[in-house]
Amino acid sequence: MRPGLYIHVPFCTSRCDYCAFATWSDRFDFLDEYVDAICAEIATRTRELGHSSFSTVYLGGGTPSLLSPAQLERILAPVVAEAGEVTIEANPESLAADPSVYREVGINRVSLGVQSLSDRELALLGRHHRAAEAEQAIALLGQAGMRFSTDFIFGVGGGEPARMLEEVEGLVSKGGQPGHISAYGLIVEPGTPLSEHPELFPDEDAAVDFYLSLDRLLGRAGFECYEISNFARTGQRSVHNWRYWMQGEYLGVGPSAHSFLSGVRSWNVRDSYRWGKALSARGEAAAGSETLTESQLVFEGLSLALRTSLGVPAAALDLEAIPDGLYGLTEDGRAVLTVEGRLVHSAIALLLDEEAVSPDELRHHQALGSTADAA
Repeated sequence: MRPGLYIHVPFCTSRCDYCAFATWSDRFDFLDEYVDAICAEIATRTRELGHSSFSTVYLGGGTPSLLSPAQLERILAPVVAEAGEVTIEANPESLAADPSVYREVGINRVSLGVQSLSDRELALLGRHHRAAEAEQAIALLGQAGMRFSTDFIFGVGGGEPARMLEEVEGLVSKGGQPGHISAYGLIVEPGTPLSEHPELFPDEDAAVDFYLSLDRLLGRAGFECYEISNFARTGQRSVHNWRYWMQGEYLGVGPSAHSFLSGVRSWNVRDSYRWGKALSARGEAAAGSETLTESQLVFEGLSLALRTSLGVPAAALDLEAIPDGLYGLTEDGRAVLTVEGRLVHSAIALLLDEEAVSPDELRHHQALGSTADAA
């Protein structure tokens, strides 16, 4: 299967208080140089691959929607011809006034960073848009007929989980769009502004209650939880992200971007300025790589699949060590986590036995999920 392509765009108008990603809010003088460099890296890496054919393309960041349509077209033109899904991440305040311009440059899906529809929670998170802007962006995407997802963050201390549930219910009760909801529990990363405010740290009990309630709410609205943090209506999964969870191959370009090709994981220089300098000096910007052993590949593949609605071959888990109610067994012999099991995925993953599944058996298992929303 053709690989996916991830393009990192490291620019934001400001950094959110919880963010530890490789993004910058003070280097817009580097923007034109960045576009030149990303085009050069794409050209170099596709020559190395021997083709420029990708099944999915994902522009992440950062805030890719800060790029102009002309800049987006220049980056995407060489790589989107055969891509079935092309996604751009956007913030409400930087979404194009007419989102149909994205379709004109080959983009057919938007991942909108809403995070909350409460002004109070947005302020607590250090976000720089307000609920009205998010609601307007959602309406614009619907009017443009764009396929889109909305992201939410839950668990912030002092937040309003009951209100967030009402907001999500109102959003999905209309039917149609959005066809995808991503809901992530707040994580406090060291060195971020959030890490200095313990009063905002996640309330674990409230976060668990919220997640259980969200799962029920979205289930009633016709959404399937196909990965721990991701819910979709039929035909609306993120095909690109599903590739990650099925251990598919992908090429990453841009500062800090990771690639996984032929069993080798590699990653680029993190700093955008040094990344650009490395490209100019040596024609590539890799910071390191590792070749995974068969045992590592099987364990990582099983751990990723355990996060999803595909689950893992039952033989790969010590089921007797797992309390009742945390998993279910399918007729074809797969162990799939229940909503309660998803909450303790990391603990259950420790019970995986990579020696119980051969690499060929794992690939066959992953192929069972490859047709789901395949590009």
